[in-house]
Amino acid sequence: MVDYDWYRSFLVIYRVGTVTGAAEERGLTQPALTQHLAGLEAVVGEPLFTRTARRMLPTERGKALYTQVVGAIEVLDRVSLALRRSTTSLPEVRLGTPREYFSALALRQLTPLPLRLWTQFGIARVLLEALRVGDLDLVIATERLNLREIEYRTLFKEEFVLVASLALVPPLAQPETAAQRALLAEWALSQPWVAYARDLPIIRRFWRQCFGARPTIEPHLIIPDLAVLAQTVSLGYLSVLPAYLCAEQVLSGHLNCLWAPDPPVTNDLWLAYRTRDRQRPEVQRAVDALLRAH
Repeated sequence: MVDYDWYRSFLVIYRVGTVTGAAEERGLTQPALTQHLAGLEAVVGEPLFTRTARRMLPTERGKALYTQVVGAIEVLDRVSLALRRSTTSLPEVRLGTPREYFSALALRQLTPLPLRLWTQFGIARVLLEALRVGDLDLVIATERLNLREIEYRTLFKEEFVLVASLALVPPLAQPETAAQRALLAEWALSQPWVAYARDLPIIRRFWRQCFGARPTIEPHLIIPDLAVLAQTVSLGYLSVLPAYLCAEQVLSGHLNCLWAPDPPVTNDLWLAYRTRDRQRPEVQRAVDALLRAH
């Protein structure tokens, strides 16, 4: 009996014209797709395509087989989709995201949507690899990696600010001159710090752009969760945080924003999804909802 997937691979090669493009559309490796075609040609008993340098051209037998099976395969695909929809009232989107951005901004945008949301927290590289292999449908990424079959859209430009506990008394805030910046930096280096990681990725970037030097900081606490870190700052520490994450605490008087530099220190957040999922309605609804937040 001929494997159903062999027919599907044959139809995609027929439409796309290359094994590479067909493999991308099907989410398979090129060797797997080539094996499907070889199996089908062995059953048929003759080649279904003529291989050229640029394209796979269907033979007369290939054209005839396409006409025979395309309608039946499309019907089966529609039936399969209907069966999946009948087992769950809502489509599912598997989202990979930084925990802090999800809880602060994304959750309120996504919960009203008519879909089932499955969430995985983690760092960008791990989440993007999960997206590439098909374990996730959509990723909110803090960096853009050059991965085949993955498309990116700019989501948000997060801005970083220097914040401190109200228990700490700085010599000044919002410095405007070089002398004021030097005074603030000298004071800040003598204070207790809380950081996201031992190598100070956020603090180091802020310090270099704003003070033009490497920070000589030994943090008292390392907390790899920005939301918890923001709460910890109020207990007597300094840190550098995304402005959106500490805005409420600053406005309510629980944190002191020592410096929101102009121009700001920024980092781009990206929405990433597989190219073949670009037209999936549930993925597009999630993308649109997240973009509306900004």
